[in-house]
Amino acid sequence: MSSFHSVDTKPLEFVNVPVNQTASLGSNVTFNCTATGYPKPTITWEKVNDSGSLQYNLTAEIVTSDGNSIFSQLVITEVKSKDYGIYRCVAKNNVEEKISIAVLGSKGISCYVFAV
Repeated sequence: MSSFHSVDTKPLEFVNVPVNQTASLGSNVTFNCTATGYPKPTITWEKVNDSGSLQYNLTAEIVTSDGNSIFSQLVITEVKSKDYGIYRCVAKNNVEEKISIAVLGSKGISCYVFAV
């Protein structure tokens, strides 16, 4: 008779997701993301480039990691025009992956529509 251990899993879920923000050039912005699950997830950040491709390896800081939760911050210092766009918080473990999206927009730029 063989025996085996069943591994309990806890669904991967976001506890805190990044929110859309606007920022002026030269200012600082912080996106926060918290995920929980078992096995414990990891968090990575990606930026969607204008071409639709993904930019990986954004420098993020793991602020706290305890139990089955992880909290990560993506800090953008001295915002440049190339920093505006869509950011993805990717939480992943060996069971599943979930993505939350936030947009960094430009502060102070208005859009006008003229009727001709």
